[in-house]
Amino acid sequence: MADSAGWSLTESDPGVFTGLLHDLGVKGIEVEELWGLDPDLLQDLHPVHALIFLFKWIGHADPETMDGKPEEPEGPHYFACVSSPLIPSPPHLPSEEREHRHQVINNACASIALLNATLNIKDPNVELGEELSNLQAFSEGLDPETRGWTISNSEKIREVHNSFARSDPFHLEEYRPQDESEDAYHFIAYLPIGGKLYELDGLKRTPVSHGEIPSGGNWTDLAREVLERRIATHPPGEVMFNLMAVTSRSSFLRSEIARLSIAAEGGDDTAVVRVADLRERLQGIEEKMKDWEVENSLRRHNYIGLVHALLVELAKQNKLAPQIADAKEKMQKRIAEKRAKGEAMDED
Repeated sequence: MADSAGWSLTESDPGVFTGLLHDLGVKGIEVEELWGLDPDLLQDLHPVHALIFLFKWIGHADPETMDGKPEEPEGPHYFACVSSPLIPSPPHLPSEEREHRHQVINNACASIALLNATLNIKDPNVELGEELSNLQAFSEGLDPETRGWTISNSEKIREVHNSFARSDPFHLEEYRPQDESEDAYHFIAYLPIGGKLYELDGLKRTPVSHGEIPSGGNWTDLAREVLERRIATHPPGEVMFNLMAVTSRSSFLRSEIARLSIAAEGGDDTAVVRVADLRERLQGIEEKMKDWEVENSLRRHNYIGLVHALLVELAKQNKLAPQIADAKEKMQKRIAEKRAKGEAMDED
């Protein structure tokens, strides 16, 4: 896109996030939706490298009650943050540049969270690809805000990010300021770095440490406790949350199949059964990813032209008015049936 400021809203969907990574050249990673953090569920997704959490923004929490503490991880790591109305930009920047940074954060936080997670993965089965490898190399030595500024000004990343926006033929303006009355949603990442659980929030200038991961324990157990405490800070009954796992499960399954196939070919019955099971699981993942590709294609398609052409053709054949009348008649019947049952129905 030629627009230097516009970032579209991102749907919290595992197919969208997986497609975004693959279009950026990343190999060996999928994003899966989670309905909980039960050990059995997470074991099925092994290995899980990071969690992406979506929640409704309710404003700054009281610093004294905030979970975790700001802390730079020891050793190599990647963290990018982006200026926003919630984080004042440095006063030395020109006013138009400060305003540009404020605009970017509204919708870029999904990609920021996903990249913060992906660029911290240390797995030989995961390939970042040229785009993200160059980004990681270029970001060496940069502070988190400059890293975020680099991401937000990447034509390639913004183009891929925006390519997953649902087509909206009636949204003509390049940039629409966020309505303060609308609910705002935010993405953050949780992942292990150097034996500790960290929260990487693009609205904060520093990673947040949630402490040491217990020896012999799983980092996701600690993450579950942290997420439960965070959800408890929201008003009772709030359900607008979404959780996704960044995993290299398919790559792991392929490596396990290759490893066990030698024993299976040697007549090991246990290995034969295990390989068959792993292949079935891998096939299920591959079929799901094909479905995601179809969904992403449909998501990008604009159907208004088709609908308009169909309506015009129906009008030319004098079939449009009768169908409209028939639809109204059916709606009146539905309303009458609902009223007869004592159920309310909007007549609009």
